[in-house]
Amino acid sequence: MIRYIRPLSYLLPLLIIQACATQPQRAKPYHPPSTTQQSETRKTTIPPVSPTSTPTVQNIQAQATQLSNRGLFAAAAQTLERGLRIAPKNASLWSQLAAVRLQQQQYGQAQSMAQKSNTLAGANAPLIQKNNSIIIEAQKQQR
Repeated sequence: MIRYIRPLSYLLPLLIIQACATQPQRAKPYHPPSTTQQSETRKTTIPPVSPTSTPTVQNIQAQATQLSNRGLFAAAAQTLERGLRIAPKNASLWSQLAAVRLQQQQYGQAQSMAQKSNTLAGANAPLIQKNNSIIIEAQKQQR
């Protein structure tokens, strides 16, 4: 057993040096979509990734979008809630979660989350417009 420890003690510093030598990944620049496609069904589109988001939040939003597009709304909601624990003041995450809650037919939550997103959106007019459409749709469905 001891004869295996000595070779491993030489290998460990090399692994640490190698891990420190890797370069961090850079975030890709944000390019707003040129056109948005409206589905003929009553699906709510998920807002694009915010240009001010961190790469971690962008990853979370991309994962949630994929899950939501596959109809896995519960998993998408869990992913977005994890993102909100990381960035609780990210208006885009709140809006995306509101859209998922609307898909889950949780209209009260969808409405309150869209309102929360509006309070954090500042002057982001497209996001506010998106949130207002979620609020209107949730109100229609509650009647």
